[in-house]
Amino acid sequence: MPHKYDGADLLGLPETARQQHRITKKMLAAQFEDQAPADARLITKAVASAQLVGILRPETIQVPKYQDSERAVVDIPVLEVVLADRTTAADRTRVTELVHRSMAKPVVLLVHVSDGTTAVSLALSHVSRTDPTRSTSVIDAHVMVPAGRIELGALYLERLDRTDIWALYRDLVRTVAADGRPAGTALQAADAIALRRQLSDLEAELTTVVRDAKQAKNQQRRIELNTQARMLRTQIERVGGTLYRADDVDGAS
Repeated sequence: MPHKYDGADLLGLPETARQQHRITKKMLAAQFEDQAPADARLITKAVASAQLVGILRPETIQVPKYQDSERAVVDIPVLEVVLADRTTAADRTRVTELVHRSMAKPVVLLVHVSDGTTAVSLALSHVSRTDPTRSTSVIDAHVMVPAGRIELGALYLERLDRTDIWALYRDLVRTVAADGRPAGTALQAADAIALRRQLSDLEAELTTVVRDAKQAKNQQRRIELNTQARMLRTQIERVGGTLYRADDVDGAS
């Protein structure tokens, strides 16, 4: 099935950074076969196909590499994964996190689902200190957002922080978490992920409260639920205002 969203196009990658290489499921699962065979089996079952569509390197995107005492980022792969039919939402999240963990570097991941939708998955991570081969990562924070919610062109590399390649990735995380319209540059990537999760939880709670209010037969109970719904809308507006640009708050919730 053709997919509407292409990772290379979504990031506006220059030709020098584009790739077309198939990645085998065995390669993705290999890191987990010994220590976590159940995770290896899940990858084999849930991933229909995988492809490398780009690599962000200093020489291909004209952004310096990054290195400090704890981290070195010299390149960032851009992967696309097509999930098998009937993959559950829980397995989808688990497989996505496993792909991020399977590499000792930041990864840009596009996840194509059988219903035709695509999600952008990013993770703030660090190389595992307990892995003697130092070939896997530990996830500090993870975000996965439907690509259709992100403003067109918002993820183009030319629009992101180009101080160094790690700064660029963190700015990408921040931008994706805010659907392409993050609040001011003071908003950090980890904070954007936390706000995104808080917003999603509040919106889910509001949906449940509104449904229960419509179904409530007792008037007093209906009043209580409607009051709770108003409070939740206020919280959603506040969190949205912190996550999104001020001029987009009304459309953020």
